Order: sequence, then C-alpha cells, then structure tokens
Amino acid sequence: MKNYLFLLLFTIIQYTWDRLTSYCHTNTGEILLFVHHLISAYIYVGGFLFNPLYHLIFVSIVLIHWVTNNNKCFVTQITNEYCGYKEDKKFKDVIQIFKIYKIHKDIHWYLLIGIIVYDIIKIYYK
Repeated sequence: MKNYLFLLLFTIIQYTWDRLTSYCHTNTGEILLFVHHLISAYIYVGGFLFNPLYHLIFVSIVLIHWVTNNNKCFVTQITNEYCGYKEDKKFKDVIQIFKIYKIHKDIHWYLLIGIIVYDIIKIYYK
C-alpha cells in the first residue's frame, strides 16, 4: 500500500509542478496530462516499488515506442493537441523540471536503458 501511495504522491507532485508553469484548455487534456504523469512516475520509480518483470516489460514497450515513433511520445503528441500546446512542446517530467536534460540531450534514452538494466539485475537476483 505504501508503494502505491508513494507512486501517487510522486505523480501529484510532478503534475502540480507542471500545472504551475502551463495551462491546459480542455478537461480531456487535463486527464491525459495526469495519466501521462502517472506513466512517467511509474517509469522512474516503478522498478524500485513493484514487480520488476512487469516494469521491465512496460519500460521496454516505451523504448520500442520511442524508436518506432521517431523519438516522440504518442501520449505527449495527443496531450499537446488536446491542451492547445505547440506540437513540439516537451513533456514536463522531473527531467525537464530539474533541467537534467542539460546534462545530455538524450538523457531520457540513457535513463530508460539504465532502468532496464536495473530491472534485469533485480529479476536475476530475485
């Protein structure tokens, strides 16, 4: 139960921070944005909190999606459309909020690969 509460709290903090810097014009866009933040939170902390095999599968699907969608996230594209944002507006997750992306332009890719390696190690030693 604590794991779910932590995930929800992380999601709410990230979502609230995003909302402080931008405004979405539709309820559908707001719901999509919250779901996107939930997905993002699960990607970042799900491997530590939940079943690493399910997390590995989920993160691998996200990585495959990025590769097959020209390094773009479908959820970001749909959310930008519903919220009335410019098409190229970046999703404001913790990487954007804390400007971690300045370390390297492809930091999301490295983080996802690191998360996959972590999940594999956790599964192996389980």
